[in-house]
Amino acid sequence: MSTCKTRPKMKRNGVPSLCLQVLIILARFSTYNAIDSNINCLRSIKESLEDPLGSLSSWNFSNLQEGHICSFTGVTCWHDNDNKIMDVQLQEMGLRGRFPVGLENCTSMTGLNLSSNNLSGPLPSNLFDIIRFIVILDLSHNSLWGPIPPSIANCSYINVLRLDHNYLTGEIPPNLSELNRIKEFNVANNNLSGHVPMFSDTTLQSYENNTGLCGGPLKACKDEDHDDLYSFDHHFFSGFASGISLSTFLSMLFMFLFWPRPGIRTMRYYHLLIEKIRRRKHHLIPRSPEIVLEEENSSMETKVTAMEKFIRRVSLMELQMATNDFNNRNVIDQGDMGLMYKTVFPNGQLLAVKRIHRFESFEKEFLSEIEILGRLRQPNLVPLLGFGFEMEKKFLVYKYMCNGSLHQWLHCRPQGEAMKMGWKLRLKIAVGTARGLAWLHHNNVLRVVHLRISSKCILLDDKFEPKISNFGNAIILMNCNGTPLSVCNFVVLDYSLYKEDVYRYGILLHELVTGREPSKWINSTADHC
Repeated sequence: MSTCKTRPKMKRNGVPSLCLQVLIILARFSTYNAIDSNINCLRSIKESLEDPLGSLSSWNFSNLQEGHICSFTGVTCWHDNDNKIMDVQLQEMGLRGRFPVGLENCTSMTGLNLSSNNLSGPLPSNLFDIIRFIVILDLSHNSLWGPIPPSIANCSYINVLRLDHNYLTGEIPPNLSELNRIKEFNVANNNLSGHVPMFSDTTLQSYENNTGLCGGPLKACKDEDHDDLYSFDHHFFSGFASGISLSTFLSMLFMFLFWPRPGIRTMRYYHLLIEKIRRRKHHLIPRSPEIVLEEENSSMETKVTAMEKFIRRVSLMELQMATNDFNNRNVIDQGDMGLMYKTVFPNGQLLAVKRIHRFESFEKEFLSEIEILGRLRQPNLVPLLGFGFEMEKKFLVYKYMCNGSLHQWLHCRPQGEAMKMGWKLRLKIAVGTARGLAWLHHNNVLRVVHLRISSKCILLDDKFEPKISNFGNAIILMNCNGTPLSVCNFVVLDYSLYKEDVYRYGILLHELVTGREPSKWINSTADHC
């Protein structure tokens, strides 16, 4: 009997004992996983960033004792005897590279400071998934570029967000105003534009040196000067833009369907006329002792030297220093004439340098670009700031247009970014381009026909103001050369060349309205910039 009574008793005591052992094993397993996760987090940081100063030399992962990572430089743990990271403070350590996405393994981290380093590249779009529980984020004084990820608005615990002194572009995500715990927000000294979010404690200094920002503590946006004015302006422009877009589309559709197409003989005559004008170009421009573009006995150096009266000549050494000896990392575009480099000159000015291909001479295009853009200044023409000619190498130096070309916005950007170009902005680009083109045709200094107008030739500055570029194949119809208009030398034409610019501008309007690239039959007769 005693034997039978003890068996159930042993079973009742054995079940809790077994459960307790399982719970202990699971707890240890989860602890080890947390430790491994934080170790992997720091290991990924060290592997993804360049450390030229050896600031992370104390990060030695050969020791697997619990709490050993808490002694690493810049690392603070919640407790000294465990491996749960609370803060990572790596400011002013000379680190290079992109934002380390391996931080997602620091699941208990609440503070991150990577300021005053050499981080570059864009911030990851899924930033919230990497730093879910962040309270303080400081990425200031780096070289980060691109937009601010809207996902930061999901970091509901954040109190401090410093992104100042970078090269961030685009708008500040409006949903950042939903961060009700924010105490400090700073995006000064970037290239941001648009409305600022409504934070209660932000000041003017939080947004300074962002020329495109407005609202809040800054000057009122144009559509915020008065509520009634804003409402009227908004509805007026919306209706006007829709109406003009519809009428333009219907007019061009009517022209394409019913307008008589030019015959082969007419097109042949037209092209022969252009070719004849090109051959006689040196008779259209007053022959000056300083500039004789078609003089066979004049050397290239003589022609280039004559151009110095129009615009500053830059030495090859200056250009090599600005482009880091023409490093391919600085290339932002490649065209028919050469490569375009993004550079920062010693005075801090952001410029674009076009290096003309050596295997093609492009002598005529090079001189034409300098003479036209060197003499003409108008808000809708791309500013040419200098040129270089040394050791048979040719360079053109322009003001940098941070928003690229109109073609990129209409056809090469992601769908979300392309949708930002609304009707009001498209109307602004169309009007600005028309102003620049009309000024080229009717100014009293140098009347020019462009001949290659297209969306690839329209560059956009930080305020999306259109700038006409690429005058290598343009033709000068009148050259005053400093003389009164009454004695200017010009040629009376049947305005066929003007019609070419107007025709191509019509194609550009169609492209702006429909968002579609010109059809193949148009592309077959229209060269690209």
